Amino acid sequence: MPLISLLGLSASQANESSKPFEVTPSLCLTDKASGRCDIRVTLTWYTDDPVCIEVNLPDLPRWCISDDSQDSLTLDISTDKDLHFVMRDEKSNQPLADAVLEVKPLSEPQTRRRFRNPWSIF
Repeated sequence: MPLISLLGLSASQANESSKPFEVTPSLCLTDKASGRCDIRVTLTWYTDDPVCIEVNLPDLPRWCISDDSQDSLTLDISTDKDLHFVMRDEKSNQPLADAVLEVKPLSEPQTRRRFRNPWSIF
């Protein structure tokens, strides 16, 4: 039995109150050769009010969603830096929530160093 149901909240109500806006996945790992992240992300918001979504990429315009039934948007993105998405109220332009897609390089595997020499004179 999940802890959320013990508190008297359904899982959807708890999700709506904790995160009004999210990006899934929120992390993209890149290889060192290209340094670019090519990923399909889904933006999800939990409000019935008309909202606009902005991102810090010059080639992606601001989207305004006025349809009450739409609560998500899927995008194909190619970037080499973290992306900051902001959900704003359509009428007042006030920021309501934000989400970040982190872009991190995939680290090289760690190699263990030998503590003794492979040869010995004794």
